[in-house]
Amino acid sequence: MTMTEKAANSPYFQAKAAKTAAAHHDSPISQLSQWIVDKQAEWSLILLALIHAHDSIIARKTSPFVHLQHKIPGDAEGRYYRGPQDIYFTLYWVLAFTLIRVTVMNKILKPLTSWYKVRSSRKVTRFCEQGWLVIYYILSNSAGLYVMSTQPHWLNTRHFWIGYPEGHRQMTALMKMYYLVQMGFWFQQIFVLMIEEKRKDFVVMFTHHIVTCSLMVMSMYMNYTRIGNAILCCMDFSDIFLSGTKCLRYLKLEKASVACFVAFFVSWIYTRHYLYMKIMLSIIFESQRYLDYDNWNPEQGVFYNKAVIFTFAALLAILQGLIIYWFTLVLKIVYRIVFHSNLEDSRSDSESSDDDDNGNDDNADKKTLKAKKTS
Repeated sequence: MTMTEKAANSPYFQAKAAKTAAAHHDSPISQLSQWIVDKQAEWSLILLALIHAHDSIIARKTSPFVHLQHKIPGDAEGRYYRGPQDIYFTLYWVLAFTLIRVTVMNKILKPLTSWYKVRSSRKVTRFCEQGWLVIYYILSNSAGLYVMSTQPHWLNTRHFWIGYPEGHRQMTALMKMYYLVQMGFWFQQIFVLMIEEKRKDFVVMFTHHIVTCSLMVMSMYMNYTRIGNAILCCMDFSDIFLSGTKCLRYLKLEKASVACFVAFFVSWIYTRHYLYMKIMLSIIFESQRYLDYDNWNPEQGVFYNKAVIFTFAALLAILQGLIIYWFTLVLKIVYRIVFHSNLEDSRSDSESSDDDDNGNDDNADKKTLKAKKTS
């Protein structure tokens, strides 16, 4: 043991660290942060109630928080443009997902853990978090595939560019709602990432969420929602099986979890590498067959030049780099399954080594609390 390690482990430094942590915990900012985390259902419900009251009483069913804005006057199909008031609708869904998530976790998913006798509080929390994601990704992927099936770009990357911009900037109500709701979900996921227990790949996940939100905002503003729709469908599909595998592990359904993991592995390769790369190649190369780099006219909704293509390609490349990083961890899991019959997630969770079914994590929490009180 080095001198630095000995000093850090001395009673003096341990007591000092405990006092510093206690002072930080008692600070107004820390207390406010903890209140926001602990009372998610309460404050989100109050804010949503105020929004709907304003919509009903004052705005008379026209509030931009609740209703889609920028409808095209006289359009026979009832389509919409994107516009600055769309931010309110997105913020509404950030609040809505905060309430829906905590309600589903506490009222639906948490009781399931008692049925399957999951005694570790950490595993209960993880199951609820991942269970909510399974529910969301099933719904969002179903909605995304349905939206795509009603659009020209269904299984056809050429229609990412044909008819741009008019055929793209004029969105159906379903397409626009789908896109803004997805934006609300991913912005809310940044909040979730900050309040959840930090995991081994926190920085990678944070980068992923920032890049995803940036791509969604840019694609919405520049009228590339068809591309965004396709990428979201590629991402959501394999995540159903990823979160599903984790949930089955927490419930000790080992055979089902292995089968779900196989489905995840196959779908991940097909959607997140093969289809994703087809979309990237379409952006870099195929777009040039239908659009001219000199055709730049923001007033008409045309956002296409080398800088735009480079920016989109760079962000998508960063996202693909993160996906490849995660895939290397997935391959480690495959190795353990094949050679050691051990399905343990090394992507982001560490609960397999941190807690067990005898509630040791609860005992550790009690010991930590007792130590703080003593200091």
